[in-house]
Amino acid sequence: MNIIELFEAAGIYQENAIEFVLEDSLKVSKYMDLQKIQNPNMDTMDAANLTEALQNYPNELWFVAYNRILYNFFAKTNHSRGRFRTDRVVSVTPQAIQAFIEKFLLDELDSYFEQKVTQSKFEEIDDFLVVKEYLPQKSLDKLEVKLSEKFDFVLQTLEQNPTVNEVISINFIKYRSFYDLLSHFKSPEMDEKIKVLLNKMTNAHFNLGLQADFSNPMMIAMGNYKAVDNDLANMLKFNKEQTTANTQKTSSSNSSALTTGGTIALVIIVIRLILLMVRCSQ
Repeated sequence: MNIIELFEAAGIYQENAIEFVLEDSLKVSKYMDLQKIQNPNMDTMDAANLTEALQNYPNELWFVAYNRILYNFFAKTNHSRGRFRTDRVVSVTPQAIQAFIEKFLLDELDSYFEQKVTQSKFEEIDDFLVVKEYLPQKSLDKLEVKLSEKFDFVLQTLEQNPTVNEVISINFIKYRSFYDLLSHFKSPEMDEKIKVLLNKMTNAHFNLGLQADFSNPMMIAMGNYKAVDNDLANMLKFNKEQTTANTQKTSSSNSSALTTGGTIALVIIVIRLILLMVRCSQ
């Protein structure tokens, strides 16, 4: 349990409340006393932290309480938008919220990111990053490292002759959510990883089975990555448009073989990638 879960469980929230009062701290103590009856060894650190937040960080705490995404995330609830309609305006900077989360909720946030990256649930992370400006840079840096390691795992897997299970484990490269999330951490280094993946998937000597399964959806999904390199960005856009057009033309075909149009499009993509790599090496 974290302090926002405890805030929810103790029933402290009140719509348009102006300030926290002594009764709120008493609610925390009463709730913890009831919990200790069931679990005498229960850790009381969260109660102490919430009491500190009530006394010393009231604006930050109210801001989280009135923010639907932050509150539902940390409280592990699913309150509707109506629950967060309020006339109360809490004056607090994004930096203050970052510091508040880092002080009281950092472990919760880091654990979530680690779990979702391991599970390849990138869309859930991307949806949560709508509140990115309020999240501690320390956590975002850790997330970036985890994503980079995940990308490295993909490239290493493709270097080998992957088993069925290994192929399944990198299936996420066919979906836009992976590239949408990477765009939050775009950099020249991330661009290079994209180029390497693209080069592998379009290489004439690459596993034809994987190429047939991955190439088209990956080209379309990869078009959502917001590259730093303008040439790469243009190429990804071109690849997406060409592949989408070709896929639409051949969607009625049940043949598993590459069509002539598909082959031509792939050749064009390979040529553009080679030209891009040459320009980058000069």
